[in-house]
Amino acid sequence: MSFKGFFIVLGMSISIIAHAEEVVVTPTRYSQSVKDVIPSIIVIDRETIERSQTADIADLLRWHAGLDIGRTGGFGQQTSVFVRGTNSNHTAVLINGIKMNSATTGAAALEMINTSAIERIEIIKGPRSTVYGSEAIGGVINIITTDSSKDSKADIFFSNGRYSSSEQGINLVYKNDYIAGGFTFDRFNTDGFPTTQTSNTDHGHDKDTVNVDLKSTIGSSELIFNYWQVEGNTEYDSFGTDLDQDRDNDVISMVFNVPVSENWQSSLSISRARDEIRQNQVNFLSDEDFAFTDRFVYDWKNDLLLSGHIFTFGASLADEETESLSFGTSYKEDTDIYSVYLHDQLIKDKHSLFSSTRFTDHDDFNDAVTWNLEYGYNIADNAKLFASVGTGFRAPDSNARFGFGGNPDLKEETSRSLEVGLNYNINSSTAFSIRAFENKIEDLIETLLIDPGSFTFENRNIAEARIQGVELSFQHQYKQWDVALEGIIQNPRNESDDSPLLRRAKRTVTSSISYNYDQFFVLLNGLLTSERRDFGDEVLAGYGLVGLSAGFNFPSAIVALKVENLLDKEYELASGFNTPGQSIFAELRIKFAE
Repeated sequence: MSFKGFFIVLGMSISIIAHAEEVVVTPTRYSQSVKDVIPSIIVIDRETIERSQTADIADLLRWHAGLDIGRTGGFGQQTSVFVRGTNSNHTAVLINGIKMNSATTGAAALEMINTSAIERIEIIKGPRSTVYGSEAIGGVINIITTDSSKDSKADIFFSNGRYSSSEQGINLVYKNDYIAGGFTFDRFNTDGFPTTQTSNTDHGHDKDTVNVDLKSTIGSSELIFNYWQVEGNTEYDSFGTDLDQDRDNDVISMVFNVPVSENWQSSLSISRARDEIRQNQVNFLSDEDFAFTDRFVYDWKNDLLLSGHIFTFGASLADEETESLSFGTSYKEDTDIYSVYLHDQLIKDKHSLFSSTRFTDHDDFNDAVTWNLEYGYNIADNAKLFASVGTGFRAPDSNARFGFGGNPDLKEETSRSLEVGLNYNINSSTAFSIRAFENKIEDLIETLLIDPGSFTFENRNIAEARIQGVELSFQHQYKQWDVALEGIIQNPRNESDDSPLLRRAKRTVTSSISYNYDQFFVLLNGLLTSERRDFGDEVLAGYGLVGLSAGFNFPSAIVALKVENLLDKEYELASGFNTPGQSIFAELRIKFAE
């Protein structure tokens, strides 16, 4: 049986539902059909983003089981994602394939990422350190801002909703025989609501996003330029005091692709990623707290087709500069990271095999060697078995080494994972997937109280974690209806003291029901999640959420309405912090053809 438009790969926690002919780049860093991908992958396309009408990437990710969201308030507040039970700094977050994770904390500023400039999101679950290096213990979230295959177009959009939230922006795409490019500008503002349950002051957030993409052919070669930047300000509550901080994130990259021969493609990329936080209030120890990351990466990659194999080999050099001042503790560090890597993919008859290894020479810890081995077997035209084993690592960030409780002798955190599963297409419009996984992480870094009398803390590699789980997914299409169900049962535990890992649910079920008829669409999302533990041994109660959006496509415009938290449920994503109540938003998008 054919997939007829739908394929669910390595399921469930975020099982991907994608067109069988769809092409993805994140698993191996080169284009391949999604049906040939072995690891679990999710693709969120532009149509889904527009119909969800969400300005916030976290509110887009939460509708997939196995992506637990933690947030200290509303828009712009600190936001974390826990992929398949791993820590929030165990996921590599990329903008057009370039890592944006802060080197001061290891985590990415998800709260600053607006969806207006996003063309698609590709999410990989499981270790991918052989492909993307440090931080990819839990997975990879690759945010892609351009699609050079699209024809020239333009649109402007306006959105307004609860908490005096507003958004305005413009998207431009231009294409001819020699050059393709895009430009996006977005401005978002909200008065917000009190971030903490003890505050009576609204805490607002504003940000401006700019994205520029260019692609040009030079003979048989190709030059690609990407620039993404967001600047904003966030108000928040800190122990009863109203504060605010400025945030600036940008990622700039240039890639030069050269066909060495018919079967050999070589590329050189140069990129820079910055993450800057400036605290605007004076504290009792310093005039201005700040945290800066400035990372340059030079990467040389080669894809070689030989005897049915696709070999990828190359080398990279990263120069990370970090600087921080926080409550009187300061540091300034310059770190070099060298890597060489080799991948091999073979697809033959009913078999598919991917193997990869990476050697990393890091200034601040011992050398690391990571590897992945993935195998898939088509037991029938409509069924595929798969298994994978792999390792990952995360280098200790600058805060852990030199900030509060800093320990320059920290080792890297390491992981080993195992997954097995089955994809089964019941018929041409119905698919089912099941998989079991285990991820064991060693040398986790924890902050310990060394001397209560002097209030002295130190970071140490003392913890071990084991995350075991089972994932299921079901997808069905019938005429104008699309139905997707996802569920995960997992047990994320700290084996050092047999305690649950914080802010991660053991059970989650998500659902999506959409109806499309001519120009009209309706999308209904649902989420049920069990209780979670938080800091201070607090219990975050389980909760359910429903989101509804609907709209009508006119020939040159889209008018849409969205209701978040449709049932007006009270819930917590972090102990003591508020979350938004029932909220209605309206959007108008005016489209201009070429």
